[in-house]
Amino acid sequence: LRYLKHLQIGAFGLVSISEDFMRLGEENKLESLDLNSNNFNGIPSILTKENFPKLKKLDLLACHRWTVSDLQKKDDYEDGIGLYINTATDNSLRNLLLWDTLEELRLSNNYIEGQIPDFTVGQDGVEAWSEADVAAWGGDTIKNLVGRPKIMPNMKRLSLNLNFFTGDLPHWMLYH
Repeated sequence: LRYLKHLQIGAFGLVSISEDFMRLGEENKLESLDLNSNNFNGIPSILTKENFPKLKKLDLLACHRWTVSDLQKKDDYEDGIGLYINTATDNSLRNLLLWDTLEELRLSNNYIEGQIPDFTVGQDGVEAWSEADVAAWGGDTIKNLVGRPKIMPNMKRLSLNLNFFTGDLPHWMLYH
């Protein structure tokens, strides 16, 4: 599968991904990975920019084992409820949002609770939009981003709906 660019393994009931799976990113060819409707209890740890540097699309839509409306009962399920993240204690979502090569990220219809992460320029490797970025994009309204956190600079589609978010939208998202 050395030349594989697009892989879809949706609705297989996967609960984990083997470390060998990283080989698909070694050749820097894999551009889209669709793992929707599987049974992961969190974001598989091998799904990182370092392991998949050319990835443009990551789909983890609807990865749940059970339909749960009250997350306080999540521990009642011995094998987990599915893709669960509490943003107060787990940086998985934050790490995905910092993955700057992604153009599409689908995380809708999971069990993500807490606030959408906010970012500060100079922390965790977060850079600011620059005048050079404005020039590269042709100016116009992007000039309002100068000095703001440069989060998901290539993102064309972000899907986070049908989760359990609380709080305000972070400022970086309001200016995206």
